[in-house]
Amino acid sequence: MRRRNITWVWLLGAAFMVGCGKQVPEDIIQPDRMENILYDYHLSISMGNNLSYSDNYQKEAYKNYVFEKYHITEADFDSSMVWYTRHTEELAGLYKKVGERFRSEKKRMQELLALREDKPAASLPGDTVDVWYDRKLYWLTDVPLANKVTFEIPADSNFKAKDAFLWSADYIFLSEGERRATMGFNILFDNDSVVGRVKDITCSGVQTLYIKPDSAFAIKSVSGFIYYMDSDSSTNKPGLIINNIALTRYHEPVDTMTVAGKDSLAVEQRVGTDSVVTEKKADSIQSVDIRKNVPVRMNPREMKENNAADHSHLDRPQRIKRRN
Repeated sequence: MRRRNITWVWLLGAAFMVGCGKQVPEDIIQPDRMENILYDYHLSISMGNNLSYSDNYQKEAYKNYVFEKYHITEADFDSSMVWYTRHTEELAGLYKKVGERFRSEKKRMQELLALREDKPAASLPGDTVDVWYDRKLYWLTDVPLANKVTFEIPADSNFKAKDAFLWSADYIFLSEGERRATMGFNILFDNDSVVGRVKDITCSGVQTLYIKPDSAFAIKSVSGFIYYMDSDSSTNKPGLIINNIALTRYHEPVDTMTVAGKDSLAVEQRVGTDSVVTEKKADSIQSVDIRKNVPVRMNPREMKENNAADHSHLDRPQRIKRRN
């Protein structure tokens, strides 16, 4: 009997806790379903924002498609959003899950793009890393579709502000006479500013371009090109071979001299402070000795008594020892 009573107490307590919890009304879209709707809704908004001005009319069609997909009306969606807005904890939980889904989808898309373009999804970490992902060897001719090399590397978490880049390649011209290639690359920052270098190549050998930006903005991407030009296109010439292409990223080194300078300055300050304290102590000792020689001011009576005490031994009779 006692065990049965304990069971009823537990059941009543659980029912009470469930009753006290925040329940979503039946006429409001439930959280699991609302999460899916919000995901597709914001995806449709993002797609609509990327439309051209002439296609703006399609924005409404994107939103209506989401409502039709989940068999709801815009009024149902708005009324549910009003309820969730009044209950911020529920709304925050929904958007946390939606954000995680978007981040996961973004990562998956980056992996698919990297797989399609045959490049790594992210560069390797380290202070000195070759971030070049494409082929190391190219053969360029004066044919329009085979006379250039272009690339663009988006920045990832391993790129840091003020990173320096060295782009190098070995050029081998296969034809004599006038020949030229143009090599250049740019660094794009988050504030849409650009810094770049361009160089004309007229002879075989290893050629390099180096950029060390002084901008404190984060790097958005690194892009570059190589164009091969032949002044005489009437004859078929072998063209240009580009080999051992590398794009090396250098993190800005830590200024150890500055750190050491700060430490030495602190030591000098401590030494200077100690020497000052020592000097002050010596001065204080000397000042005490000086005060001993300072005359004391006395009244006439005290002076008379002191003089009497000093001369009293002179007035005493002295015994003279006679010689036998």
